[in-house]
Amino acid sequence: MASWVAAVVQGVVVVLVGALLGSVFGVVGAVVGAVISLPFALAYAIGVGRGCPYADGRRGARRCLVDATWSGLNTWAGAVYYGAHRFRRNTLEPERSRGTGALWLTNGFTPKYATTIGTVKAGSNDRRDRHEQVHVLQARLFGPFYLPLIGLNYVVATVVPYWLLFRGASRRKPITGFRSYFEDGVYPNTWHELWAYKVTRVPHPTPTPP
Repeated sequence: MASWVAAVVQGVVVVLVGALLGSVFGVVGAVVGAVISLPFALAYAIGVGRGCPYADGRRGARRCLVDATWSGLNTWAGAVYYGAHRFRRNTLEPERSRGTGALWLTNGFTPKYATTIGTVKAGSNDRRDRHEQVHVLQARLFGPFYLPLIGLNYVVATVVPYWLLFRGASRRKPITGFRSYFEDGVYPNTWHELWAYKVTRVPHPTPTPP
């Protein structure tokens, strides 16, 4: 799929989703949502144009279509995430993005972990990229329900630590404080992370090498 076509499509989608989210507060809210989303849409469109994530023929076109429709909310969230990273001068890696259906940014939002939102992967590496690609797939499969389901799972896992019942010995780390409760307990035991670890045979999240 032509990179400029995909770039325009994805940029327009980010603005439209922003307007739709803002429309909860009426016409004025829709306008404000579109205006706020515009700079993120421009940055993201440029990223798509440079990274060519949909440049693998029919499969790329299908991915672009899904990201522009069913997974539009995730595309919007990914664009905001991408814009925040570019504002911090994080670097887009076009060669690692081309034809993958996702944009690859060099550094994570935090130095220890890779994080993926929508089609934007930040801080990935060759060893862990299959794991991050699972999150890209999950977003496409669950569409507008993906982020709300993740948020709900985080709340439930925080308030009701069900994960204490099935943490295997190989994955067990002592919960030593507030931060450890989330990093070693809640985070690796949410449904989307468990799925990604199982598919990619990664038993426990490990920090991204510097």
